[in-house]
Amino acid sequence: MESVLSIFRPRVRNLLSLRNMTLMACLATLSIVGRIYMGMIPNVQPSTVIIICSALIYGVRFGLIIAVLTVLGSNLVLGFGPFVVMQLIAWGAVAVVSGVIGRFYEKIPHLLLSVYAGFTGLFFGFMVSLNVFIIGGPAAFWVYYLRGIPFDLYHAAGNFLFYLTLGPVLLKLLQRHKEKTFHQNPIELTDDK
Repeated sequence: MESVLSIFRPRVRNLLSLRNMTLMACLATLSIVGRIYMGMIPNVQPSTVIIICSALIYGVRFGLIIAVLTVLGSNLVLGFGPFVVMQLIAWGAVAVVSGVIGRFYEKIPHLLLSVYAGFTGLFFGFMVSLNVFIIGGPAAFWVYYLRGIPFDLYHAAGNFLFYLTLGPVLLKLLQRHKEKTFHQNPIELTDDK
């Protein structure tokens, strides 16, 4: 058992280094503050794009940590409810898919990744709506989901525009930080290829 655990220790140690924890805290803070202060425009916030960019550059684990911190931190202000579990699952799934895409994202056109970011807004809305399916059944789910489609479209449009405008800057900054931190391209935080 000890030999199995020793395989994971260096990766966890690299993930939890002071420099990486500081970066995680900064990104999570940007995501939380962006989600709270953009609250006046329904469902438009930079959180999903920050999670996508984090996972594209640093991998699934890093993206998942940003997703969990975003949900827990922002809901301290916005409020907790049964929807929190679905938010964790939805943004966690976005982090996982983005981490997988991150292995070859440089080959994907920026506009296509912007469309992907927009799609994640629709996916997030659907996943959070599943909470009503569990609580109220299929009829309540469909009523709730169909009434929420305009808000999901706001989320999708916001993600598309945030990624289109801020994505290149954030990706470049994160890539530069990764290269500086890991001395030109060792893949410490990303998953095995």
